[in-house]
Amino acid sequence: MLAVSTMTAVLYSLKTLLVQLDRESQPLTRALEGGKNKNVLNEEFSYYNKKGLDEVLEKSKLRRIGKSVIQDNTVNIKHTNLYYMPPSKKTGYELEQMMNGDCIASLLNGMYSFNSLNFIDCMNGSSELTKILLEQTDILVINLFQGMEDMDDILECQEIREKALFVVGKYDGNSRENLQNIRRKYNIAKDAIGVIPYNIHFHDAMMDGKLVSFITKGIFSKKTDPDYEFIIELFHTTNMILRKAGYEGI
Repeated sequence: MLAVSTMTAVLYSLKTLLVQLDRESQPLTRALEGGKNKNVLNEEFSYYNKKGLDEVLEKSKLRRIGKSVIQDNTVNIKHTNLYYMPPSKKTGYELEQMMNGDCIASLLNGMYSFNSLNFIDCMNGSSELTKILLEQTDILVINLFQGMEDMDDILECQEIREKALFVVGKYDGNSRENLQNIRRKYNIAKDAIGVIPYNIHFHDAMMDGKLVSFITKGIFSKKTDPDYEFIIELFHTTNMILRKAGYEGI
């Protein structure tokens, strides 16, 4: 999600919003702003102000969420069209209790009014909260990994298959489970699956908060550069998702 959204904002200058529901996942602020800003959530989004997802959820109980509420509870990455919403401080169970169907609908309405391309991290995909989100979102991107099993229940659901795209993360083309075999195994169309190759420089950029600069530099890489294959596959995967989202000419 971070790689594709960053490519979207940097290469195409599309206004892009990231929302992360699971606070246990890699924090967006670390990947996008770096360790030197590790206290940004404590300083700018204090517990008492509750800025971020928690504030939006609280306001959704009282009124319809509009553009201003979303804008007031997001962080813009400098010199980009990339925005993220600080995640909830609540645990998964607490969050599920708070986010009913009306609450999610209000959140999505506010995100649409923000006039952005919206990426939502749906945690592990098995919670009731995630199921509600999947019903109301336009596109579902399912993350696969090589050697993955137990996909039958997901792939047998026609509603999911109609809106689903697939991305193989940390992809290694030398594996027996290559892209062709994964497509055959799960009966996935060629234009419905992309890969994000394993790349240690990408990993380091995530850990160091230099993701934007890594992607920006990578866009201008040449075939002889070590990160060229990663950038090209990321480019193809990003375009696949944008085309599914209705962006023509990409």
